[in-house]
Amino acid sequence: MSTRVERTPESGESLTQFVPLKEVDSPVLREGLTLWGRLCRGRRFPARSDVTARELKTVLRNTTLLRVIDGGKDYEYRIVGDADVMAHGVSFQSKRWSETAKISLGYHDAIKPVYDLVVKTGEPVATRGWIEKGRSAGEHIYCEYVFLPLGMEPHGVDHILVFAVYVARPLVGISRL
Repeated sequence: MSTRVERTPESGESLTQFVPLKEVDSPVLREGLTLWGRLCRGRRFPARSDVTARELKTVLRNTTLLRVIDGGKDYEYRIVGDADVMAHGVSFQSKRWSETAKISLGYHDAIKPVYDLVVKTGEPVATRGWIEKGRSAGEHIYCEYVFLPLGMEPHGVDHILVFAVYVARPLVGISRL
């Protein structure tokens, strides 16, 4: 799948777009989607207790697990994989979303509406594009994500399972994930 970047993102800006799940390019993310689907076992989404390190072992490096706080007013990063740490230049482990503005304003502002959408709809979401990287405002990295709801019906989504891949690529031009 080719992607054309029409312009360079500005500092504090994210150039990402929603994509249909069937258009997810990354084999890692497709594996994560397959795992999540298997854990659903006929339910709308799996419970947090269904997700174990053993289940995630092949994609753990690309995994983030968030706990939903107060219906989505905030989110706590419970598990943060190495790929995420390397991409952002810092670990969000044990931090709350509300704390991340000091670390990465562009990511902070762009990501909460996606988390909120997953909590509100209980549906998986995929995105791809450019996000601001860590503390170095203005530096961006290309990424592809899937955001997957976890929880117990009828209580709704209480965690979000995220699989992500980050790709070093030029800001302008045509390239592949």
